[in-house]
Amino acid sequence: MRHRRGINLASPVDYAVNLDRETLGSLPEMFVLVAACPLCLKSTPLDRWELGRRIGKHITLATLARRLKCSGCGNRAGNGLLLGQLPRD
Repeated sequence: MRHRRGINLASPVDYAVNLDRETLGSLPEMFVLVAACPLCLKSTPLDRWELGRRIGKHITLATLARRLKCSGCGNRAGNGLLLGQLPRD
């Protein structure tokens, strides 16, 4: 979408997130976090605002992914953090 003065209002289609730099506080609001376990294949959406209140908004997404624990099987190794993008109205 473009503004009448030629300003780009939407992020680029190939918007990439650097997990080592991006924090919970700096992640754009259009992204949704999902935790995924490779062993039992369980995936659970995460409330990023509650996570920010509990562990701080300055934690990087890579550090957060290493701290995940599966609620189904209790696995702590290799859990992934998936990012989804909400549809824009």
